[in-house]
Amino acid sequence: MHCLSLLVPFLASSVALALTITTPVVASSRIVSPITITTAVPITATSDAVITTSSIPVLPTRTLHPNGNVNKCLVVRYGNIYNGVPVDIGDCGAGNSGWIFNKGTTVVQYGSTGYCLDAGSTPGNGVGMKLWQCYAGLAAQSWYYTADNRIALANQGLCLDLTNGSLQNFNQVQTWQCTDFNTNQIWTV
Repeated sequence: MHCLSLLVPFLASSVALALTITTPVVASSRIVSPITITTAVPITATSDAVITTSSIPVLPTRTLHPNGNVNKCLVVRYGNIYNGVPVDIGDCGAGNSGWIFNKGTTVVQYGSTGYCLDAGSTPGNGVGMKLWQCYAGLAAQSWYYTADNRIALANQGLCLDLTNGSLQNFNQVQTWQCTDFNTNQIWTV
């Protein structure tokens, strides 16, 4: 964790200091993407003030492989970032396969973009997955990464599913009723 300290000379009145930091984000010993943090810090002082900000922890991105196939990954089509872009199966290593998530209840976020894996407004069997701006608590983005490596839509009995079991690039993944031992629903890191 890095820390930035600024010495602000005596100020006669209240002001706001705008602070912008751009730094590379490192995950798994490689630079993933730069992150810019801008904040306004209100300053009211009768003498010199020292402002200290801590860095925001950045979670590592991970790749999700269908049923342990290390050559294929859950990807965002062409790496595009906008509401509604399909989430597919594709070759790993193209830079469009980094996801942030945790075991247990989680969102599945596409890198540090603020866009998440989304099951749409009417999730069900055969509904294609897409990327959508992340919204806290949105049911279509609330997933549960299980101990047996399934990614289930929380409280809905639906799992992230490899459509027709196909590993073809551009095969849009879907939700399907969670079924034990269904290899189309196994996702390994």
